[in-house]
Amino acid sequence: MTIPCVQRLSFVVAGLSFLRPALTTIQYDHLTLIATALILGSGFNLSKISRMWLSEKSVSTLSYFFSDAKFSTWEMQMLYILQISKVYKVKKYLYIIDDTLNHHSRFCKWIHGVFVLFDHVLGTNVRALCIVVLYLSDGKFIKCPLTFRIYYKEGGKVMPWQRRKQIVYRTKYDLAVEMLEWAIESGLPKGIVLADSWYGIAPFIKGLRRLKLDYVLEIKFDRKIRTPCKQAKRTPSGKLAKKQYELISVAAFFASMRVFARCGFARDLETGKEEKALYDVKIATVRFNAFAGQHRVVASIDPRKETVKYLLTNQLSWNATKIVSLYSERWVIEEFFRNAKQLFDMDGVMLRSEQGISVSLCLVFWLDYLLHMENYKLSISGEFSKEPVTIPSIIRQAQYENMEAFIERIQSDEEFVYRWCEVERKNIFRNRKKRKELIMIEDAESTALDLAA
Repeated sequence: MTIPCVQRLSFVVAGLSFLRPALTTIQYDHLTLIATALILGSGFNLSKISRMWLSEKSVSTLSYFFSDAKFSTWEMQMLYILQISKVYKVKKYLYIIDDTLNHHSRFCKWIHGVFVLFDHVLGTNVRALCIVVLYLSDGKFIKCPLTFRIYYKEGGKVMPWQRRKQIVYRTKYDLAVEMLEWAIESGLPKGIVLADSWYGIAPFIKGLRRLKLDYVLEIKFDRKIRTPCKQAKRTPSGKLAKKQYELISVAAFFASMRVFARCGFARDLETGKEEKALYDVKIATVRFNAFAGQHRVVASIDPRKETVKYLLTNQLSWNATKIVSLYSERWVIEEFFRNAKQLFDMDGVMLRSEQGISVSLCLVFWLDYLLHMENYKLSISGEFSKEPVTIPSIIRQAQYENMEAFIERIQSDEEFVYRWCEVERKNIFRNRKKRKELIMIEDAESTALDLAA
């Protein structure tokens, strides 16, 4: 049995006030009510949200708000990014790109944006919604998801929700470049783009160069590097060939290098921990066959796991330690995916309409922003001496405050206790579906049965 919501969380009401120009008063009340319930543990289940508020809002009212209410999600996203540029004053950001699958139940063919996609974690095809996400960080306290795009698969089986709807296929790297361009045009400063090997491809790098953005990207081991020929190449007629280079894979290029450096954590004098080596790194400035211009490439070798990552950047002056350290900041988007699915129940969204899906995803983004904003406020106010607390810690703090308010309420408000008991009593018993008896409807000739078979 879940503790009911006593009142809307104050930091939710104040933190989402930037959305007021796009919403009516009633819509804003619905939004803060749902956001509070999500933080306090309802999950993305409209029945549970309604029950946590002691049926203050019916399930149909909440469903109407998500799917049919008249407002613009695009306008709300614009207000959101303007709020971020107003609150956070940093000269240079880290822009992190990644995508995730939002899994659903067996009925998910009716949910907007769902396709049959291959899940590389599970190693099988699943019905899921694929979202490409742009995340913002300063490498310290500032962390917030900026925006998202739903990835529509090219071809494949037509889902019921696609009827009479024209789906425009765009690649994931096109969506990523579009989001970066939108963020910069909205007033955010240019920064460093971080992405894994799925985005370490020529079209994405071309888009980043067009936007004049720095980047640190992981690339696959088989990317080809141009190396000088040991002997001059000639044409059949004996003239010098134009391409005086050979192509060699990144893996083979670094395998031939013997010089490497070791990086890791320094010795901690306070705790007495010795220095710890993490990676062996090799670095080179090269030209790739697929990418324009020179690039700096680092081979980051993990001796314990016996794995190698190849990191590429357009900044030729950066050393290996800086490149590896910057790329490690990409992990914050994985933490966001974990929080979105485990704390905010993003996988549990069963709303079928395009607007419902968009609003629910936006709400998950705004909640992550609010919780990190609370962390940021405490950090700059001196509440934390060293490191900020985790996002689950802030949620547990909000749940504890709600529990205190709940205990105080039941001691003084008999009507509240009565409503709580009534709501829980109605939810105790549910009747099983009545089993119907089979009857003979009509006789049929054997010829008709044969045709049916």
